[in-house]
Amino acid sequence: MTIRQYGNLVRLLDLDEDFIIDLIYATPNNFTGSVVYDSPECFIDIDTAKRLIAAKDLVKKDGLRMKVWDAFRPVSAQQRFWDLLPDNDFVAYPPDMAVITEFKNSHMNGQCVDVTLTDTNGKELLMPSAFDDFTQKARLDCPETSGEALKNAIYLREIMMQAGFTPYIGEWWHFYDKNPTPARYTETIPK
Repeated sequence: MTIRQYGNLVRLLDLDEDFIIDLIYATPNNFTGSVVYDSPECFIDIDTAKRLIAAKDLVKKDGLRMKVWDAFRPVSAQQRFWDLLPDNDFVAYPPDMAVITEFKNSHMNGQCVDVTLTDTNGKELLMPSAFDDFTQKARLDCPETSGEALKNAIYLREIMMQAGFTPYIGEWWHFYDKNPTPARYTETIPK
């Protein structure tokens, strides 16, 4: 098998074909209502991919699968999101690539992922909200969240933490790689 790699980014399915890839921003079925990504291929930081594979293997032992909604995101896409929703609780402010010198784990370097869980047939488990829900329902500490949805989201969070990710409190689906060496942000997505 050929592994497509561009700098720190690698095509996830070249490393492990057991993921369900549903890059929401490569379709018009997202909060923008239009296709944002030029490619439906899921690229991710190589070290982040290894941690995500470890998480996927843990849920597989429990008879579940992992679906990836987002991983690497071009800086231009981040700018587009910010232009539509300038709220730092839900969309990170895009960097000025001409002057930035310090980087952090982000979608813009493939060191963050947006994921959910499915059954073995690919049917998504009940979670507290839909993906990219910009309300309090996206938070695990939302008082309205309970029962099976809360249980599933907590399970996902615990698995991801065990594999080396840090959850984002404002979105049950968003996880930062704990990689201590953030890569540079990337302007383009590999095709």
